[in-house]
Parts: sequence; structure tokens; C-alpha cells
Amino acid sequence: MENKKYLSLDNNNRSGLSSKLKGCIELNLIKKSEFDKWFKNSPINLKNWINSNNFKPISGSVLIYPNSDLKIEKVFAIIDNDYSFWEISRIKKSLPDGNYEINIQNLEKYECDFSLAWSLENYSFTPFNSKKDKNVLYKNSNLLINNKISKSVFPQINGIYLARDLINFPANIINPEALEEVCKDLANYHKAGIEIIKGKKLQEEFPAIHTVGRAAEINPRLIDIDLQKGKNFPNVTLVGKGVTFDSGGLDLKPPKAMELMKKDMGGAAIAIGLAHSLMLTDLNINIRLLIPAVENAVSQNSMRPLDILKTRSGIEVEIGNTDAEGRLILSDALFYANERPTDLLIDFATLTGAARVALGTELPALFSNDKKQSSRLVSISEEVCDPIFQMPLHKAYERFLSRENGSISSTGSSPYGGAITAALFLEKFIKKQTIWMHLDVMGWNLANLPGRPVGGEAMSLRAFFYYIKDFAKTF
Repeated sequence: MENKKYLSLDNNNRSGLSSKLKGCIELNLIKKSEFDKWFKNSPINLKNWINSNNFKPISGSVLIYPNSDLKIEKVFAIIDNDYSFWEISRIKKSLPDGNYEINIQNLEKYECDFSLAWSLENYSFTPFNSKKDKNVLYKNSNLLINNKISKSVFPQINGIYLARDLINFPANIINPEALEEVCKDLANYHKAGIEIIKGKKLQEEFPAIHTVGRAAEINPRLIDIDLQKGKNFPNVTLVGKGVTFDSGGLDLKPPKAMELMKKDMGGAAIAIGLAHSLMLTDLNINIRLLIPAVENAVSQNSMRPLDILKTRSGIEVEIGNTDAEGRLILSDALFYANERPTDLLIDFATLTGAARVALGTELPALFSNDKKQSSRLVSISEEVCDPIFQMPLHKAYERFLSRENGSISSTGSSPYGGAITAALFLEKFIKKQTIWMHLDVMGWNLANLPGRPVGGEAMSLRAFFYYIKDFAKTF
């Protein structure tokens, strides 16, 4: 694929982190509540410098302290009292060029978070900027980290950067064929098995995936990556909605709504990124990754509203709006995932506008059939500042899916509760004994925030990274 060299599985050189930096500037982080005490105990020269610069304990404020040669000796920055995760991302924007080493009390407790937040602020997407040297550290402020921290931080960075890059590339570059190439590289990198199902086999065995993607010039496919580490290890299956562009099909989207539809493979990008992060660790888990990759295009071969198709499960589905294609491809993939024993099944999808209306663009919606595990996930998401909000699988709304002809509707008969009815639809393809989690995500930052630039975003990836590590300990 074009720009494949940029889309790397090893993004350590872009992170702004290194264990081999020299001439580091001391970066001192001071809590607002401790400023007065710290000021009182500071040497007179520093006090005078603080006063002359009118430096105040305001969160995000940065003070540069030079030595006698007028070179930067230290930098002081004010942070919130709780060491907020994104604080270091905000501070990094105000730092002059240089190599830094953070100096705070009890650093070990926060070093991983600060290092990761630093790296996420360092992210940029510049494959079309020919003047940029892509083989050096991006941006000119870098942070010294120790090797112990790097074992936790770099797997997450590489997964998040990969997911962001995949979403940010336009649909003429990241199409179903390109997703296949990326997944082949991923499988080869980790020495995992991979199967690509397409053509006649896809049509016969995965009719929903085939039906959604058959109108496109590039054929649909199901990508199946399998990394087995041991028979007695837990089996974790990740499924990602890989609609590389969504025109809406015959129910064509208006131009404004179609504008961002390159991100409709955001679920696949997050699943791929998470799989990469997990595979880079030494976790004793078996990881399976399923990506139904399609483009929802328009041609004489497009699926139509009120068509009835038989899914892999045997369940017959009446097509509602052709723009609700994601749940169709997921139905085949989820049922296929359950044909093998799996202890934890997670799917990621940019699925409904209803979830965005309910929760906004920054908060993924979680649906799950296991209250204990989903509560644990939400708790961890709060701890790592990667928030997820749980929504109900309200069974009473199943009536909106039923049809008199014996099929079920892909969209339901009610305009309300769209995220819930979509999740209930997917649940019909899940075995009851399987722990299942469905994430309805935006996958895109609409505004620049510390560590989160406008563009593709791996929402919930960090939360699941820590949750799955925790889940593995129960086996």
C-alpha cells in the first residue's frame, strides 16, 4: 500500500521517550496546594527569580530557570493536586526544546502515566509532509525514562499510534485490501497465524459480510489473526468493525455526514491497535483478532432496504436502513468468534449516532452481558483516565427488532434508543455463556485537547489494555 513505510508497527522513535538521553533538563512538577511550602523552602536566588517573573501557582504554568551561563538548568511546572493524567501533555506544549527528566517525590507511582501522556502529546500525523524526517524523534522536547517503565509504556504507545494512523489515513489508502496487508504485517511481526476469507467462501459462509461489501470495487473479506500461547491460558477475542468508507449505501448519506466516513473503520483500528499492544507484552493469554473489512459503496449490486438475508448464524435479517451496515458485518464475525471457545469477547465499532447523542463524542458507550466484568472495566477506565460509560441492554426494546415475517430487523422500528437496539441486535449472535462487551465509539477527536489532537483516536484502548491484564490474572 502507498505510504506503508510510514504505517509502522514500531513507533518508539516517534514517542519522544528514550532511556538514552544526555544533558537532561530537570523538570520539577509542583502541586498547587504545595506551592507555598515549596516556595518558602526554596533558595533565595530561586525565590527572587520566581518573584521577578511573577510566577503564580496556576495549573499548567511553566517557569524556566537558567544557570549562570543563561542556559536552561531547570524547569518548574504547576500541576493539579491529584497528578491528573493529562497534566504532563498540557505542560509539554509550553516547554522549550531539549531533553528532560522529571523530578517529583514518589515518582515511581506516576512515571508510567506521565511518560505515556508525554508520548501522546508527541503524536503527529505527517505522512504527506515530504519535508518531515520520519526517522528521528518527533518534536524537539524528549523525556528520559527507565527500562522498567518502557516495558509498560511502549506497548501502549505502539498500539495507540497504530490505531490513530490507521484512522487518519484517507479511504483511498486504507481500504479492505490495505487492512489485509496491515494485518498480515501484524501477524508476521508477532509470528501469529492468519487466515483471509474472501471470494466464494466468504459469500457462502459469511453472507452478511459479503452482502454489505459486494457493491464495492475492492472485495470484502474477513481477516482472522490467531496468536496461541498455551492451552491453559484464557482466550481473548477482539472484533473490530472494518468499514473503510461508509457512503450509506442506497440510503446515501448527505455530504456533511459522509465527510468523516474514513473513520468508520475506527473499531477495526482500535482492535488492531489493542491486539498489537497486548502481543507486545508477556501476558499469558491467547489472542484472536477478527476484522470484517468492507466498503459500503453504491452500485447496481448494492443491498436494498427490506432485503432479507440469512446470516452465518442462520438468523434471517431484514435490512432496515442500508446505512446501518456495521451491525450486519459484526453479526457474522461475532457468531464466528463464538464457534471456538472464548473466555472474553470484545467488539469495537463506530456504530451509532445515537450513542454520540447520548454521551457526546468523547465517551464510548459500553454494553455487556456480564455486570461484574463490565463494572471492573469501567472502574479501571476511570483509574487510567480513559473513560467508558456503561449503558443498559434493556430487554424490553427487543420488541422493536421483531418482524412478522419471522426475521429480525437490522435497525428496529423505533427512532429512539438506537444504541441500545443496535447492541441488542448484536447480542443475538453471542452465546449466553460468553463474557461479551460491545464498545460503541466515536474514534475521532473533534477538538485539540492535551495529548489528543484532532483526528483518529484509540478510545478505550488503554482501559482495555489494563483490564485484560487484570482479567488474565483470574486464570
